[in-house]
Amino acid sequence: MDIAIVGAAQSGKSTTFRALTAGHGSSSPDGRETVGVVKIPDERLDKLAVLVKAKKITPIEVFLHDLPPLFQKGAAPSGPAGETLAKADALMHVVRMFDRTEGDPSKDIADFDAELMLFDLGIIERRLDKIESNLRSGKASEKEATEREKVLLSKVKPILEQDKPLRDEVTDDADLRALANFGLLSLKPMLVLLNVGEDAVGEQAKIAGEYQAKLSGVRTRATAMSAKLEAELAELTPDEAAEFRRDLGAPEGGTKAVLEQARELLGLLTFFTAGEKDTRAWSLPVGGSALQAAGRIHTDIERGFIRAEVIRWDTLLELGSHVEAKKKGQLRQEGKTYVIQDGDVINVLFNV
Repeated sequence: MDIAIVGAAQSGKSTTFRALTAGHGSSSPDGRETVGVVKIPDERLDKLAVLVKAKKITPIEVFLHDLPPLFQKGAAPSGPAGETLAKADALMHVVRMFDRTEGDPSKDIADFDAELMLFDLGIIERRLDKIESNLRSGKASEKEATEREKVLLSKVKPILEQDKPLRDEVTDDADLRALANFGLLSLKPMLVLLNVGEDAVGEQAKIAGEYQAKLSGVRTRATAMSAKLEAELAELTPDEAAEFRRDLGAPEGGTKAVLEQARELLGLLTFFTAGEKDTRAWSLPVGGSALQAAGRIHTDIERGFIRAEVIRWDTLLELGSHVEAKKKGQLRQEGKTYVIQDGDVINVLFNV
């Protein structure tokens, strides 16, 4: 997963980045962004690794990009920041709620969306102008594809003109695939992170719920966290951090919860491969097949797929081994079209 952390100046973007990466980030060569890799903790993975005595444990990784304010003085994002945004799987919009004496977080959210939509509208209008030129002078063999593109862009343009972000309006899979290469920012899933002060850490769930009710669509979510507190806790030992949390009444796992929200927002599930050399967690879109899961592991495994041996992670723990699971008839044999479930442990048999 690649997630771009965005927001206004002084919103706590960089503090959020430090909290999520536990301070382990590095600046890009041009100095325009800071990049960090976060491993998502998963106790299921840890337990499976103990069961099979794994020499290596590989959790799912999230690449976080801390970007400068995007729309300074009305300028659209360009250069390295624009390239990062275009490649990002989702945006994390950090909204300031700490030490706030004026303004409204809801307005900040709406204003940022308005900038995204204006940016997208510019892309679409320029592309439609080019399409018109191509239709007049282009090759006849290319006109059918160009006409299809025109129809699609003409369909989404009015959505933006009605001040509606595309992410919760464009739901057809074919349309999403066709629009994927345009770099439309309001099409990307959005996690709104309300950056609260330390005095509000006990109300994070309530605050997130209130703002989630104001937002619409499955590709827009709200969560809340005190970035300053979590960044400070990341510098402590686990025991010191736990004691500090108890003193403040702060919930456990603040950063983990934010990353889990991002994973769910992207519609991803987790499956596992459990071997002695490496026990690993993998992400896959919800509804993905055993064949697609094989492709995530390795393209050769996908190409030579024969069948998958599948068992629930907790069932495997209960039975104690793959051998015992097979004896008890709990290690299922599934074909290419089997729909992977969150928490499945799979072993793919293949021949290349």
